[in-house]
Amino acid sequence: MASTSQQQSPAVQAVLTALDALYNKPEKEAKDQANSWLQDFQKTPEAWETANTLLLAQDLPIPPRLFASQTFRTKTTFDLDQVPRSSLPSLRATLLTALESYVAGPRVIQTQLCLTLSTLALQLHEGEDPEWGDNVVPWMVEKFGKDPKSVVTLLEFLTVLPEEVTGNHRIPVDNNQYNQRVQTLLVRYRDEVLKVLAMYIQAQGVTPQIQSAILSCLASWLRCGEISVSVLLGTPLFALSFDALSSDPLFDVAVDVVCDIINETQEIEENMDAIQLIVPRILALQPDLAKAAADEDDDKVRGLCRVFVQAAETYHHLILRHRQEFWPLVEAVSECASYSDLDIVQITFRFWYLLATDLGRISERHQDPSMALMLDVYKRLLDVIVKHLRFPDNLDTLTGQERDDFRSFRHYMGDTLKDCCHVLGSQPCLARSLAMIQDVLQRGASGGGAAVAWQDVEAPLFSMRAMGAEADPRDDDVVPKIIDLIPSLPQHPKLNYAALLVVSRYTEWVDHHPDRIPGLLSFISAGFSSNDVDVMAAASQAMNYMCQDCKRHLVPFLPQLYEFFHQVTESLGPEDLMSISEAIAHIIAGMPPQEASQPLLQFTQPLLQTLHTIAAKGTTATKDELRKAGDRMEQLERFLYILGDRLATAGALSQECSKTCQEAYSVLDQILDQHGATYFISERACALIRRGLVFFGDLTLATLPALLSRMAAEFERTGFPAYVWIVGKSIDGYAASTNDDALRSAMSDAFERVSAKLMSLLERARMQDIADVIDDYVHACSAIVARSPSLILLSPVFAPAFQTAVAALSLYQPGLVSAALDFIRDVVGHESIQGAPAQPQPTQSALSPAETQAYAESIRRVVDQHGYSLISVLLQGLVTSFEPEDLGTVLTTVRVLCMTFSHQVSAWIEPASETLPTANVSLQDRAAFVQGMREALAASSLEGVRSTLQRLYGASRKARERARMDRQDSLYASER
Repeated sequence: MASTSQQQSPAVQAVLTALDALYNKPEKEAKDQANSWLQDFQKTPEAWETANTLLLAQDLPIPPRLFASQTFRTKTTFDLDQVPRSSLPSLRATLLTALESYVAGPRVIQTQLCLTLSTLALQLHEGEDPEWGDNVVPWMVEKFGKDPKSVVTLLEFLTVLPEEVTGNHRIPVDNNQYNQRVQTLLVRYRDEVLKVLAMYIQAQGVTPQIQSAILSCLASWLRCGEISVSVLLGTPLFALSFDALSSDPLFDVAVDVVCDIINETQEIEENMDAIQLIVPRILALQPDLAKAAADEDDDKVRGLCRVFVQAAETYHHLILRHRQEFWPLVEAVSECASYSDLDIVQITFRFWYLLATDLGRISERHQDPSMALMLDVYKRLLDVIVKHLRFPDNLDTLTGQERDDFRSFRHYMGDTLKDCCHVLGSQPCLARSLAMIQDVLQRGASGGGAAVAWQDVEAPLFSMRAMGAEADPRDDDVVPKIIDLIPSLPQHPKLNYAALLVVSRYTEWVDHHPDRIPGLLSFISAGFSSNDVDVMAAASQAMNYMCQDCKRHLVPFLPQLYEFFHQVTESLGPEDLMSISEAIAHIIAGMPPQEASQPLLQFTQPLLQTLHTIAAKGTTATKDELRKAGDRMEQLERFLYILGDRLATAGALSQECSKTCQEAYSVLDQILDQHGATYFISERACALIRRGLVFFGDLTLATLPALLSRMAAEFERTGFPAYVWIVGKSIDGYAASTNDDALRSAMSDAFERVSAKLMSLLERARMQDIADVIDDYVHACSAIVARSPSLILLSPVFAPAFQTAVAALSLYQPGLVSAALDFIRDVVGHESIQGAPAQPQPTQSALSPAETQAYAESIRRVVDQHGYSLISVLLQGLVTSFEPEDLGTVLTTVRVLCMTFSHQVSAWIEPASETLPTANVSLQDRAAFVQGMREALAASSLEGVRSTLQRLYGASRKARERARMDRQDSLYASER
């Protein structure tokens, strides 16, 4: 074979140069440019011949040849239409020639060629390649199955064929052809594949490498569902798959095959003959499991555990019907659950859930003597899980990541404890955990002063917390003993933390036993005196849940809670403060509305007073004082958030509360005047204002003009997004329902001032740097169009606002893009120009003729001015970055534009399409799109517009999928 160095074409040389840059250049920019060039080159028709040249050049290093094999696979998947159908047999012959030259490896190239041939085989029409396409499996067996040197190549092809045919959904074939080719490629020859595999695995001198490839191939055909276990039973492969578990080189692949065999017998009644042969072979593995566990051979235990669990899960219904025969399976899974490696333990969890579900349906299980073994195994399982929950004696032996992983896994194990409750009942399970703690404490008391290890108490405490959701709120036997035990536990931060979380899980029980509230409130309150931040956080959570679940009983305790609240407000951290504030708010929210306003005022007045005191200090307030002001505002926000608009809608807010609203706002206004340029103050104050607007409802109307003016002024001063947010929310909440000219003027003035400031910002800042501001602004525009369109459509800021929304579509921020698309759709589809709104707007009143004309003229001017940019960015986003859920909005917007501005769209569509990236839209797809749009516009066919856009979107999705395939190919190949 001639060396490529002797016959390098310009295309080959260009590819080699790009690959050299990709793999050998240190500069990232050079690598990125090379990668982009190679991906573009792969899409060209010339890539077929260049890839063939590189692939057959055995003197080249592996990377260029691997790239060539990947190119063939990519082009066979996406670009087969570049090859005349009559030339497909020649393409097949080329690929087979290449595969012959790689029977000795490298494996990664061999795999890529096998995948390519499988992809080609699926896309051939019946009879299109009679020599090969209709007889793929026997042809490949004949070609590669006779020489021992090429058998591994045959097995690789037979392994990837079912995987590619059934699993690669990127291959473009319709359902009818797919079903025909599955019959031709898989169903017709599955028996022959079994015979070939059986012949090879028994061949004299067969190597472990070939045995492993045979088993991998068998697993592939089993997983695709084309080989039934009933047929497999009649071949030596069945027994040999189990026998391979005793071979160290074959163990891992044998585990996969055996699990696949078991999985294929899920239709139990149809596979009872097979199951009767499978189960004894699995049970014969129990001594191997015991030995591996004794030797602490984690890999062997993991593999055998997978086999036992697969069988137990698949046959869980049979376990109850044939307990004696299948009980050893349960024992084996129980042994796996007891193993020290938690990664292995978790393999068993789904089985325990399935079996618990089955057992839970047997109401008389506790009275049936034959169920004793089943109940006992869950009792043992509970003990085992609690043992696994135990922290090590020395936490320092764990890395930070290991500690976090263990904490997370404890919650996962908690689900299995709930399965134990489902089988045994919550009382016996909780009683067992309680007994564990009592035993530890008793041993400590009688052990001559030996200290109790906190880990021995904490693990069963955690189990009580995990099982709390299963506890009976009316239990008067076990839970009272748990509640009695908690205050008497040894004083240790870890135990205090765990005990407080147990309390938080049993607050529903406390709601049915209100006599326990005083003692538990004292216990929770004591947690706030701890120096341990975790204990304080747990106390906050316990108090929160107590107040949520027991609010009807806690009203009499409000004076006591007020004192507590007053004491801890200055000592707790922000998160705990918010949790306590929520807790108190839940009690107040549970009161009758007419009675709630007084305690609400009692708890919030000190917070307002703190804000007033800090506001009075003016610019001399320290940073710590401003932090405190921010915390108090957030506490007030939590109160109003929990209460929502309950008091306003119930009529419990009198006109006197309007004065309270104004007084509260005056304090915030003063703070904003002095410190509104501090970012966290702006965020906290605006969040509180937002809740205040909801809580006070129409009582805020007197305050709104001043509030809107303040928000506009602060945005002009700072450019902070929260101020824009409140302007939008104010207009959204009140514009549609007010006839107050002064208020509407304030709204208009605030919006125009905000708009002017934003345009000023955009003159000197990149859009992506102020995306949060633009997000709130676009949402405000959407609210104004829906609630009071005159404020924007007849405003001088309408054009720049629309332009800003169009420009926002080019940002890679899904939430902002969706909001901008909604705003643009509502504008171009406004009822004044369409005769009916693009989207239902129940709050929008019928327009007068004068309004209709004014709005329509304004919209037409703006679309005439910015329509080309809009069409361009819509097409760009459609083929690049828009989320799939935005497709409907884009289609609606373009269809509305075509209906109302058809002449302009006809002129815009071709130049706009020329800006589309060729990486996502080929020249051919672009031309088809332009032609389709022209035809649809000429015929006034909105359906034609829709289908043309969908075809463009589909072409871009195909291109993007291809790019992902390019990125994944090298990794996929190396993993195989």
